[in-house]
Amino acid sequence: MHPLLKNWRRSLIYLAVWLELGVMLGMIAASSGGVGREAAIALAVPTMLMLGVVCLTPYYVCLAVPLRQIAWWRLLQRHLPVAIVASSAVMLTGWLVADMLESRWPGLDRLFTKASTVLTLFITLTYLLSVALHYAFHEIESSRRAEILAREAQLRALKAQINPHFLFNSLNSISALTSLDPARAREMCIGLADFLRASLRLGERDTVPFSEELALTNMYLDVEQARFGKRLRLVRDIDPACNDCEVPALIIQPLVENAVKHGVAMMAEGGEILLSGHRDRDLLQFRVSNPFDPEAPVQDRNGIGLRNVRARLEARYGNAGKMRIEATERNYEVTLTFPAHTS
Repeated sequence: MHPLLKNWRRSLIYLAVWLELGVMLGMIAASSGGVGREAAIALAVPTMLMLGVVCLTPYYVCLAVPLRQIAWWRLLQRHLPVAIVASSAVMLTGWLVADMLESRWPGLDRLFTKASTVLTLFITLTYLLSVALHYAFHEIESSRRAEILAREAQLRALKAQINPHFLFNSLNSISALTSLDPARAREMCIGLADFLRASLRLGERDTVPFSEELALTNMYLDVEQARFGKRLRLVRDIDPACNDCEVPALIIQPLVENAVKHGVAMMAEGGEILLSGHRDRDLLQFRVSNPFDPEAPVQDRNGIGLRNVRARLEARYGNAGKMRIEATERNYEVTLTFPAHTS
C-alpha cells in the first residue's frame, strides 16, 4: 500500500492539495473566456483529483523497476507507456465530466477541446515529475532501512559483549571467595545462575521496561552483596514514573558493575553506591554515583562496560542519548540521559 494511504490525515491533505490545484486551474481557464468561473472549476476539480490518484501509481512502478538496476533507456521504455495510459485516463475523465456538464454550462465541451493539447502535456509532465519524486522517496527509504539495519547489527554485537564480560568478573569473584568463605561462594554461584538466566531472557529483547532492567540490576547487586557483605552499601532514589519507560536491555548493569569494581572493591572500608532515576517530561535520567580511593592503583575506568553503554546509546538514540561522566577527588558519577518512551 502507498505510504500516503496508510494514514487518513495524509490522504486528506494530499486530496486537499489536488482540490486546490483544480480550483486554481479552473480560475485560470475561466479568465481566458468562453465559460464562467463556476463551470471551469466544476470541470477542473474532478480532472485534477483523477490526476492526483494517477500520480500515486508510480510508487508501485518504481518498486518493480529499481532505478539503479536498469539502463536509462529501458527505464524510459517502462515508464513512458504507463505515462501515456495515465494521461489518457485523466483526459478521459475530463471528457466525461465536460460531456455531463455541457447541458448546464454550454461551451464547456469546446473549452476542454481547446485546452486538450496543453492539458495533455501538463498531465504527462506532472506524471513524470511524480515518477522522479517516487524514485527519490524510494532512495531515501532504502538509505534509512540500511542505516537501521546497520544500527541493529551494531546493537546486537555490543549486547553480545555484555554477558561474557560480566561472567568473567563474577567467576573471578567466586574464585576469590572459595577459599575464604565457601558458604558465601555457594550463595554467590546460585545468585549468579539466577542473574544469568534473567539476563539471557532480557537480552533477547531490544528494549525492556525500566522496572525489569532495575530488577535485573538488583539481582546483580545481590551477587556482589554476597561477596562484599557490609562493605557494599546501597542507596536508591528511583522515581516510580520511570518504571514504565522502555530502556535498552542490559544498559544499567554495566554502570553498577563499574561502580563496584572500580569503587567499592578498591576500598578497604567499602563504600556507598547511589542509584538515582528520574523522569523529566520526555527524558529519563539515570545516575550511578560511587566513591573511589584516589590512592588505589590507577585503572581504566572507561573500560569495555562504559564504552559499550555509550556506543549503544549513540546507536539507538543518536544525539538524543547521552552518557556524562564526572569525577571529583573522591567520587565518580555516570549519568545516562535518553528519551523516555513508554510501551
